[in-house]
Amino acid sequence: MFVKELTLPLNLLKAEALEKRMPLNHPKLNALRLFIKNLRSGYNGERKIHYYLGQIPPKRFLIFHDLRLPYGEGYFQIDALLLSPRGILMIDGKNHSGKLTIEKNQMIQDYLDNRVIYENPIAQAQRHNLLLTYFLEKHQIPPIPIDSLVSICKSSTEVCISPGYTAAQKKVCRVGDLLGKIDVFYHQQNKNQIDNKTIEKIKKLFLKNHTPLITDILQKFGIIKSEIITGVQCPNCFQFPMKYKRKIWCCPTCQFISQDAYIDAIREYFFLHTPSFTNMEIRNFLHLPSTRITAYFLSSLNFPNTGTTKGRIYYPPKNFL
Repeated sequence: MFVKELTLPLNLLKAEALEKRMPLNHPKLNALRLFIKNLRSGYNGERKIHYYLGQIPPKRFLIFHDLRLPYGEGYFQIDALLLSPRGILMIDGKNHSGKLTIEKNQMIQDYLDNRVIYENPIAQAQRHNLLLTYFLEKHQIPPIPIDSLVSICKSSTEVCISPGYTAAQKKVCRVGDLLGKIDVFYHQQNKNQIDNKTIEKIKKLFLKNHTPLITDILQKFGIIKSEIITGVQCPNCFQFPMKYKRKIWCCPTCQFISQDAYIDAIREYFFLHTPSFTNMEIRNFLHLPSTRITAYFLSSLNFPNTGTTKGRIYYPPKNFL
């Protein structure tokens, strides 16, 4: 059963919103696109893992996607965590292309005449095993078996493991082999190690302590607010800005008409600026002609707000982002 569902990473949504609103000649655009490509690749890998996890008998595990837990002065992130009375299994997805060579002290990716060195995923998994053990001990959870797998998510990727590296041979698998590996883990223990009350305690502990990584995307790429293109983007030809007239938005480039194109623009404001805004701030961003018209749109979307008149501050409705 999925307790924490797989969702698009917030930082990916922020980065894609920024890409749409950056000038095509901006010097940071290529770096931003590479950042988006890497985030999108990781998410696509997790989608493949999610597909196979959805085929597990639903009562065997509680499943958490993208769990980021604190320990000490930092955090550790787990792509997928499976919790049952018999133990915990963590899965780390790798969606790299080309050839992956896994050695005891590194992982090497060779792709399109490029070579990139990464941390050994087995060492990373072992570190996460330890950190999760410490985390559970800190919260007075009885000892429970913890194991991990590294899933290669792209079927075209060639995987080479150094001869004699038995730990990697045991823990690294293709995503299509996940179900078999998970089944082996489940049946390694022939009885439950903890009771259902403790399982519920661990579930609540994970959900309460999950801390998403929130990045200031403008600061990360050294972009100032004045460089961001404002206005409503045409959903047909993707040009900025559409013109507002009598409750509709019209594109001056292709003449496309929309009644709700502004909604995406408001979402992008939240991703790129602050988690709230005043009437004047969003009016300037959308290029609306008056305070009254802006208030009408915000009211029609049921935006929660605090304060009165010019001091009123609007917040995103539930599930708006």
